[in-house]
Formats: sequence, C-alpha cells, structure tokens
Amino acid sequence: MIAHRLGLLAVFLVGSASAAGPVSPAERELMDSIPANTLRGHLSFLASDLLEGRDTPSRGLDLAAEYIASQFRRFGVEPGGDNGTYFQNAPYLKVSQPMQDFRLRLQTPDGKSWESTGAKVMAVTNEAVDATDLEVLKVTVKDQNSPLPSAEQVRGKAVLLYVAQGSAAANARNRALQTMKPAVLVTYGVIAPAPFRLRPASAASTSTAPYIVTSDADFSKFVDTLPEGLTPAKLTAKVSAPVQESIQLRNVIGKLVGSDPTLRNEAILLTAHYDHVGVATRGDGDRIHNGANDDASGVSTVLALAESIAGRKLRPKRTLIFMTYFGEEKGLLGSRYYAAHPVFPLRQTVANLNFEHMGRTDDSEGKREGQITATGFDYTTLGEALTGAGAATGVGTWSHPRNSDDFFARSDNQALADAGVPAITVSVAWIFPDYHRPGDHWEKIDLPNMEKVVRMVAVGVTRVANGEVAPQWVESHPKVKRYVEAFRKLHAAD
Repeated sequence: MIAHRLGLLAVFLVGSASAAGPVSPAERELMDSIPANTLRGHLSFLASDLLEGRDTPSRGLDLAAEYIASQFRRFGVEPGGDNGTYFQNAPYLKVSQPMQDFRLRLQTPDGKSWESTGAKVMAVTNEAVDATDLEVLKVTVKDQNSPLPSAEQVRGKAVLLYVAQGSAAANARNRALQTMKPAVLVTYGVIAPAPFRLRPASAASTSTAPYIVTSDADFSKFVDTLPEGLTPAKLTAKVSAPVQESIQLRNVIGKLVGSDPTLRNEAILLTAHYDHVGVATRGDGDRIHNGANDDASGVSTVLALAESIAGRKLRPKRTLIFMTYFGEEKGLLGSRYYAAHPVFPLRQTVANLNFEHMGRTDDSEGKREGQITATGFDYTTLGEALTGAGAATGVGTWSHPRNSDDFFARSDNQALADAGVPAITVSVAWIFPDYHRPGDHWEKIDLPNMEKVVRMVAVGVTRVANGEVAPQWVESHPKVKRYVEAFRKLHAAD
C-alpha cells in the first residue's frame, strides 16, 4: 500500500529533468569519483579504537572534528564556521550531580521507613537540597488524563509520584507537577544514571523542583502502604548542588557556493552526526562503541559528496553546506544548536538531506542491498527526487510502514523540520545487529553497496541543487501540518 502510494506520488511530482531522467555524462563522472576505498578510508579512521566511541564531549570527538575539517581543507571546500574556520563553536555547560552526601528518608509515625544514601538513585537538581520533615503528598497516575492536585496542595511539599501504568503518563504528569513548585519530586522507575548532562550555556537555568528517580523496589512497596493525597509520612532529603563546567562543542561546516547568480542564494544542507556513545563503563572484552554505521557511515557520505562535487569543474547552481553535528546521541544537540544559530539563513535554506546508517545492509528485518529509505519519505518532494535518481542509477527506494515515520523525530532532520525546512534522513538499514553496541565496527560495512548508494545520492543531490523548483513539503500529507505552518511562518515576510 505504501509503495503504491509513493509510486503515485513520484509520478505526480516528478515534473522536471532535475528529478528524473537517465544519468548524464557529467553525472557519470561524478559517480565514478566516489570509489569504495574513499569511503573505507574515512570509516576506518572515524570508527577506530583511537577515537574511543566519539562521546560528547571527549577527546575522540575532538579528533573526529579535526579530521573532518582537514578533509574539507583538502577538498577545497570553503570554511562555513565561526571567524573563517570550519567550526561553529557552541558554548555548553557540563552539569554533574555529586552523590557523596546524598540522603533520602521517608518515615511514618508508626516507625515504618525507607531510606537511600544514593544507591539505585538518579537525582536532577539545580541547587542544593537540605530539608527535614517535609509533608508528603502521594499522587497516583494511571494515564495522561489522571487528575492532579492543585498547585496550592503541591507547593512546598514532597511529592511521591506513583505511576500505575507506563512512562508516557509519568513524563506528562511529572512536567505538570514541576510547574506547581513542590519542594522535591520523587518517583519509582528504571534508571540509567549518566555521569553528567549538557545544556547550552545561553539557556537560563530553570527553577524546576529537584527530581529524584529510584529503581529500589522497596521504595515502591513503601509507597504502596501510603494513602492517596496528603499522607502521615515525612521526608528528609539532602542533595548537593550540581557542579557546572563550561565546555565548547563544535559543529564542523564546509561551504560550496553555487554557480548560479540567483540560485546561489539558496542553500541545501548535507549533514550527519559525528558523535557516538563512547566507552561502556563496565563489561568484559570490547567496551568501545565504535559507531561505524551509526554514524561514521553518514559522515563518510558527507565527506565523499563534498570531495566529489567540489572536484567538478561546474558547480551546482545552489549553494551546498556540508555539516557534521556534535551531540546527536545526547538529544540532537548539534542540529538543534545550528537551527537556533544558523550560519546560512533558514529562510534561504531550501532542503536538508541528513545521512545515517548508510553502510550496513544487515537490517534486522532482512537484507537491504541496492536500496535506500528515508525518514518522512513522503513528507517532502525530496522522496521523489531520490526515487528519480534511484531509477537512473539502479538503486531502489522504499518507505517503511512504521519506521519511516517513527524515526523522523529521532534523527537530526527533526531540528530543521521544526524550523520549516524540508528535511529528511536517508538510510540503508533502520536497526541492525550491534546497534549502539561495541560490535559496530567498520569491517562490517558493506562497502560495494555503500559505494552504489552514495553514488546514487550524489546524483540526487546535484539534481535537486540544479532544479528550477526547490523542494517542498507535501501539504496533503496528514503528518506535515506543523512543518508546513513553520515553513509559512519562516517565509511570511517573503
């Protein structure tokens, strides 16, 4: 059903030679300039043990950034970052939560108690907490429509958020309760304590209440014994103030100015994230998450496109921005930073093709040779542009009935789409063995297939860059309303 609909969409939308037609001699020359060994060279360095999984922040991430910038210099791509460099500097705060003096105790008048000194606990605070015998309010949430107490009932008390069903309800109700200014909010849940959290240095520190999550089953059993609403229990808490360290993270940006006097004022972003998840803190054997497919393969795609297109005598008509992001694995940090601080005006940015999982063909649902997919495949006319280029080069295109939509918000295309820019993430495999595990090594990349699909992408990118009509959101699609509205807002003054 989806493939049939996409086929009709392609027939309807492909109306120019920029999107369809056989490969031209110039396009054949472009394709031939992307050999598998070029991709192998980038991948083998970016996913090497030397870079230790490219965590954000880390020395390995910095090494990767310098490598990418050095390649842009070699290609003759112009610097697109700050002060004539290839780096867009992003000031961040690295916030860690000391737990050495942590104490949390619940006690009832009849002597029942639960206490933690930091084991099985994750705490997020903006300031120190030192409170004794706080009144305790129990709030049970069954779903996102469960009623909450009033702000007057919550303010200044310790709130025990007791979730009967699902984390979605917990997240929504947690946010609502935070606005009511409790003294502290404690809940039960699965935790994955992180050594630090990151936030932009320019973002004002929020005044949300201290938030504590514990995975201790004895806490849940204790809360079970308490009545709903105001309880006889008292809570004592001691949490140290968070420690903040100023750091600088970097997007790496190169620019190839278009050849057309008018269309050069429009830009296409070709992007990928160069970070991964670092080194596991425990476990036997290999603990380095090399991140070859996720996402050294995407970075290698951007580098191969930059080298091949910059090496041609005739540049594309539109300007191309080649960019690799920091911090995707920490929550799309680099792409969101760029969307808030663009180096090329967003009103003049006509498309974003982001690249992830471009190298492995061993998708968990089956082999993916000679084909590509994308997030939001039929959200924009970029999908039909890829279909046209695929037909010309022998690469199939397809849309997954679930993942194409679900992964839209999980990739860096989301940040640009939120700003109104037609944006997709191009991939070969959705989920593959070793996804976010140490086994994602560059030797597992299917290089002949990657060569084929990157060559196809090069044709598609240059056709979009030379097309008379810029990519558009498919306004009839039921899931793009918010992006169409953002696009219209972005261009309201045009």
